[in-house]
Amino acid sequence: MKTWKISSALLILFLFFGLSFSCSKDNEKDPCDDTVKPEIAVNIKATVHVLTKDNEPIPNQELNFWIYKEPCGAPIKGEFSFAGLTNEQGIRQSTLVGYNLRNSEDKVWVDAHAVNLGNGSADADSELVSYKYGDFIVGTTKEVHVYIYRNF
Repeated sequence: MKTWKISSALLILFLFFGLSFSCSKDNEKDPCDDTVKPEIAVNIKATVHVLTKDNEPIPNQELNFWIYKEPCGAPIKGEFSFAGLTNEQGIRQSTLVGYNLRNSEDKVWVDAHAVNLGNGSADADSELVSYKYGDFIVGTTKEVHVYIYRNF
């Protein structure tokens, strides 16, 4: 009789904890649900500057950069790539890139890399910046400037 009561008590505990675990798993909220916003169409144009440590332009510098969107809680999408040499002012520009954003945590990234700039460090030869939903104004183009400096 005693083992029956212990077995029954254990069974009840297992059922209780099992149900509460499965219910809490089903009730977990997506962290992006709290940051949903009205959908907006945004545009961005990036200008990447490659300069010496004395702010002198570096012309004919090979440059690769990407613009892409990272939706809240989802993998990146809508990648646009730009490659080529900087002009006489050490600049390379993107074309106009457009995205639809639906969440305050949606990000648009600009990822620029100056190829073989000579710093000896991949981090110093590149710049990665992001802009969120709230950084954009509907009906305008966000023009951003990204700076990469050679440290010698």
